[in-house]
Amino acid sequence: MTMTPRTISTLLTYCGALPFWLLAFAPSTVLGFETAPAFLSYGAVIASFMAGALWGSAQTGRGDLVFIVASNVLALIAFVTLVASPLPIALLVQVLLFALLLIADHRTLSTDLSRQWYWKLRIRVTALVALAYGVMLFRYAF
Repeated sequence: MTMTPRTISTLLTYCGALPFWLLAFAPSTVLGFETAPAFLSYGAVIASFMAGALWGSAQTGRGDLVFIVASNVLALIAFVTLVASPLPIALLVQVLLFALLLIADHRTLSTDLSRQWYWKLRIRVTALVALAYGVMLFRYAF
């Protein structure tokens, strides 16, 4: 397999979804760590990373002022989920945050035919992550 930027991006994107699933199906405590807060923390880190990518897109001309402001607001929302309670509310806010990030990516990618592969990847991985959130919500809300 040739390691192109596209191949590496695809691999890293799927690898980034893996901890969501590992934590969703892990026991409630692993090696002294509670998995629900770890899941939430990982989600906040990934959402903030993606908000930063949105910021970067805006800086390179693929977004406008709305994207610059949105990137900051979305990163702050990710942070707030770390201190929000109860847990099911924080999980719901994060999954909505990932949906908003997907919508923002659609706006930046929809006109770039050379990056349609990435848009399709984002849809698949966001769906996988949303399903992991569904598992966590089922575990902790019911």
